[in-house]
Amino acid sequence: MQIRSRLTYQFTYLVSAILFVSYLIIYLFTQENYKDKFYSRLRQKANTAAELLVNVKQVDSKLLRIIDRANRDILYRENIMAYDTCYERIYRSNDSINFHIDVNKVKEVLKRKEVRFGVEDLEVLGTVFVTPEGRIVVFAGAVDQYSAENAKDLKNILIALFLLFVFIVVISGWFFAGRAVNPISEVIKQVDLLSPKRLEQRLESADSEDEIGKMVATINRLLERIESAFRFQKTFIANVSHELKNPLTKISSQLEVSLLNERNTADYKQTIASVLEDTQDLAAITESLLELNKISVTDYQAGFQIIRIDEVIWEARSLAQKLNSTYKVLFDTQFMPDDEELLMLKGDEKLMLTAIKNLIENACKFSPNNQAQVSLSIVSNQIEIEIKNEGKGIPEADLPFIFQPFFRGENTANSKGYGIGLSLVERIIHLHNGQISVSSAVNSWTTFKVNLPINK
Repeated sequence: MQIRSRLTYQFTYLVSAILFVSYLIIYLFTQENYKDKFYSRLRQKANTAAELLVNVKQVDSKLLRIIDRANRDILYRENIMAYDTCYERIYRSNDSINFHIDVNKVKEVLKRKEVRFGVEDLEVLGTVFVTPEGRIVVFAGAVDQYSAENAKDLKNILIALFLLFVFIVVISGWFFAGRAVNPISEVIKQVDLLSPKRLEQRLESADSEDEIGKMVATINRLLERIESAFRFQKTFIANVSHELKNPLTKISSQLEVSLLNERNTADYKQTIASVLEDTQDLAAITESLLELNKISVTDYQAGFQIIRIDEVIWEARSLAQKLNSTYKVLFDTQFMPDDEELLMLKGDEKLMLTAIKNLIENACKFSPNNQAQVSLSIVSNQIEIEIKNEGKGIPEADLPFIFQPFFRGENTANSKGYGIGLSLVERIIHLHNGQISVSSAVNSWTTFKVNLPINK
């Protein structure tokens, strides 16, 4: 069911329910009011008959009956009866209309002062009239024809109004629901025009403050992420193709040259050794890609444990220096906290060791003196690790791309590598809910800064 139809139905149900309850209350209260007015007339007739019967000496029961018959304000099937305190009937206005009154009913009226009850289709009111000689009980009864007719007319009017208003509500609800969902329809039209080739387009909304405007803003942010992902994918594919193509081209060229002429054993061994080296490069690239993908899809966080970051840094320093005897890593400990609890974080020790070792190794590799400076401190309730080196620095134009897989800046042209290490480091740091940033000055220094949450 469309939203417009659903809104119309819900609006109609709500208003119809309110109208039905309102009209029902009006009908019931009006009917009760009619009944009160009818019993008020019965009370008035009973009091008038008793007044004439008791207080006017010249009026006897026969004359009073004649007066009642001459009265034009007579109710349908009206009859008035009076009883004395001995429970004897002393007056009846209409012999043709009779309703049985027993002694118990007279006693009830004497006790309660006024009683209402029904006898077949008659409504009867019993009341007590006080006289100087004593009390008499008067019963006035009639058919409430006027109230029934008025109630029937009122019911027909209310039903007609209810149907009319429901019809108006359906029409107006459909109209206003259409106006309410029209912005959504416009958004749907704009979304239908989007395609992978036109991801730079963004949705527009007339009102940015309402829910639809907020939804459009959310979709635009999603489009920005999708556009960034597509751009990253294209760059990734281009870089992967380039990195894989180089060793494959070298292998193919060397094998083709070897097949052109007969060669001696030493030449073949040299060619095989060169092909083997290129094959190892391909294996290293493949392994790096697998490791990068594993960080992206594997849920490491479920197995995180409490580790000490200073111990990880010392071990990474040791591994980097063993990798190349010319590497020198200076660990500045003057800003380390005295409280060992501040050095604890929740994570995977092997992954953190890989990330810190790669950063230290890169710092040493791209430093003229193969030296890196590492410091550890607590800043804003976070563990902050700085890895700094002096050298050529990173060009400002390359800084936004250095964490992309297979990206290699101009200053790395003479260094062996695949451009995957920093991408792997970034994903490991993000996996630990941390942040990594880089700042650099050309021909001066480069600093990588890692911020990690303290385990609390």
